[in-house]
Amino acid sequence: MAMRTSARCGRAATGSGRPGATVTRRQALAGAAAGAATFPFAGRARAQAKGPINISFWTFDNPQQRPWVHKRVKQFMEKNPNVNVDFQWFSFPDLGKKLSVGFATGTAPEGFVSQDWFMPTWLDKGLLAPLDVQRLGHASLDAFSDAYAPAFVKGATKDGKTYGYPLWFYGYCNYLNAKNFKEAGLDPEKDAPQTWEQLGEVAQRLTVKDGDRFVRQGFKFAMHAAQWTMIQFNPILIGAGGDWFGRDGKCTVNNEAGVKAMTVRASMTRQYHVEDPADTLATNPLPQMDFLKERSAMFFSHPLPVEAVKSQNAQMAAEGYYRPAQYPGFQPGKGNSTTYGFNLVVSARAPQDKQEVLQDMYRFMMSDAVDCWKDTAPFTLAAKGGWTDNPAVKAYPYVDEIIKARDQGVFLPRTLVFNELADAMHRAVQDIMLNKADIKATLDRAAGEVDRATAAYKRG
Repeated sequence: MAMRTSARCGRAATGSGRPGATVTRRQALAGAAAGAATFPFAGRARAQAKGPINISFWTFDNPQQRPWVHKRVKQFMEKNPNVNVDFQWFSFPDLGKKLSVGFATGTAPEGFVSQDWFMPTWLDKGLLAPLDVQRLGHASLDAFSDAYAPAFVKGATKDGKTYGYPLWFYGYCNYLNAKNFKEAGLDPEKDAPQTWEQLGEVAQRLTVKDGDRFVRQGFKFAMHAAQWTMIQFNPILIGAGGDWFGRDGKCTVNNEAGVKAMTVRASMTRQYHVEDPADTLATNPLPQMDFLKERSAMFFSHPLPVEAVKSQNAQMAAEGYYRPAQYPGFQPGKGNSTTYGFNLVVSARAPQDKQEVLQDMYRFMMSDAVDCWKDTAPFTLAAKGGWTDNPAVKAYPYVDEIIKARDQGVFLPRTLVFNELADAMHRAVQDIMLNKADIKATLDRAAGEVDRATAAYKRG
């Protein structure tokens, strides 16, 4: 379900009726003034045309990130009273699909936050407008590119033009319940699993059962959404020597490496018996719910904000007995997690004046990286500098582990049929884990579904 608010008033207009975060004029102007001095290429919000400008903007829901984006949009409008932003948000898994439908039906917004794995689709279809890097505060495209992670910028650049303004960029970690580790006679630092075998063996020591019923699952994979299936399986596949597609464009998840990777994915249930894939409290806003409720001792997750932990487990947050570790791999110390990010983008269908206003708004939003960190930590930004040396960042618990996961991670596949691939893999994982289906036969079916989707896309 979409959530929609008038960014100017901050009150729910339609949808669920949940109020948006209210920011007073004094707070907004104070925050805007503080932002101009804390980022290397911070810029003022440009004076806009005098006539009223109404803009639609979509993003994804998250308890920390969405309120910060909303706050900055409101502050921009405080400085530009003629601009009104219709601010809507959708669940993390639904945003890409809603945008696809919106472009097909003429209801897509003029500006939105794009998950980076959808950029190839938007670019291939010519749905995004190129950005003016000088308007965003950079002297040239080279200067713009140098300010962010190279691979991240590459995914938003085409024919010498950039189409995405990088926002967040982070990797996943293996989150450990340090209290559970110590209760099992394990050291959460020294005994953090470095291989998939170690993950299963450590999880066995952390598992608590009452007869056949799990009281605590030693480790847990997400089962609630297709994108999380992709995010958690991606590094296993790459680590096994596999890939999503071959040089001929055919899906290769069903080859030897793919079967090896899925066997590892299934081993937590089939071999080590440390999780029940059907027993979960996970939701789209909080996929980590089983970990937060201490029903699972380990879980692969994006950086976990303190507020998210506190909202479900005040004791865990207060005592700080959760911590990130690097992903296990097929060799000790060689694990890589999935890393991904988000771009602020502009629809090619937006009128020129709205394109310019959106770029000014994006520059304003990102002009205070430290404010972004303070509100959304520990979600790391895509920008290389302007925030990592800040004392508030350096003091954050285990920030080095979080940044390391970002810098060493592997990207999700860049494909024009990402939604179809994710859905096919999610069905495959559900069949394998819940119905004990044969791994090779199930992956054969998934690969066939993806190949048919690719062929359909090419036919237009």
